[in-house]
Amino acid sequence: MIKDPRNILIIKWGALGDMIMGTSAIRSVKETYPDANVVLLGNSLMHQIVPSGSIVDQLIIYDEKKYSGIKSINNLFKLILHLRRYKFDLAINLRWHSDRCAVISFLSGAKIRVSSGPKNMMNLYNVKVPFPFGRYHEIHRNLDIVKAAGIIVKDETPYTHICESDKAFAEKFFVLKSLKKENTVCIHPGASKPIRAWLPERYKEIAKRIVDNYKLNIIVTWSGKEKELAEYVSSADNSKIFVAPETKSIGELAALIKSCGMCLTNCTGPMNVAVAVQTPTCAVLGSSDPEDWRPYGEIHRTIKSPLIRETYTDEQEGEAMKAVSVEQVWETVSKRIKELYG
Repeated sequence: MIKDPRNILIIKWGALGDMIMGTSAIRSVKETYPDANVVLLGNSLMHQIVPSGSIVDQLIIYDEKKYSGIKSINNLFKLILHLRRYKFDLAINLRWHSDRCAVISFLSGAKIRVSSGPKNMMNLYNVKVPFPFGRYHEIHRNLDIVKAAGIIVKDETPYTHICESDKAFAEKFFVLKSLKKENTVCIHPGASKPIRAWLPERYKEIAKRIVDNYKLNIIVTWSGKEKELAEYVSSADNSKIFVAPETKSIGELAALIKSCGMCLTNCTGPMNVAVAVQTPTCAVLGSSDPEDWRPYGEIHRTIKSPLIRETYTDEQEGEAMKAVSVEQVWETVSKRIKELYG
């Protein structure tokens, strides 16, 4: 291994949850080599999670639309030329399932190239990390790769960036509604795929029980087309349950969740945002396996569907969420409230 790399390339992009689960590995690279120029190749969403100057020095945006169709070869050639100008000492590919990313790491010209896949591309790396088959948490899949590169991991907690305007956004809402962290719970009932979200009427029932039994305030977070859903959940008690303002960025959502004492949500991107800001979270998992995707850390709780399969069709994913009862969720949520709020 290179003792003091000057330029390091990290490749990582994907869905929101995938990217956040890679951030503890990304941060560890910069912490191990603070004087190195750490360059992250990621998609546009990563600009909100890990912008230049946060836990990396530079972010290069990989726009997947440019790398499909007739112009893909030309654009890929331009990208490779741009990367080679950095004269990378080390390339770490955290997209171990992507043939293209394996090729990019190889053609970047980095002296040392590290990853765990794809299996058919392992000859492109000179540090080959064994791929952990079976159930294995996504965070550790990322951490194993950077550890093989000699990176020291001091903190396994994921990261997401919150800027000053994000903090002001959350603070303004909390002041407006006279809310405080110690008496406020966040509920995020939405999901990128509706079949992966717990039923709205059950979220509404849990919200009502939280207010009736513990006199806590609740904010219901949402974005995009989820306003009607948020309003429905909040209608359980309009005096104690508040619809949050629409979050137009990951940072705004992160700031709101961080301002709360606890969060209840589905196994989705916002769950990982809650984990990154270290707000104790209760997550409802339908088809997702806790060994792979549970909220990571001892402060969090997992509520797993009793309908367990090795694989799920879309219809079975919906059935798995329906199998999670109100009483199952309430048992976990009420116990956690007692632990956190006394």
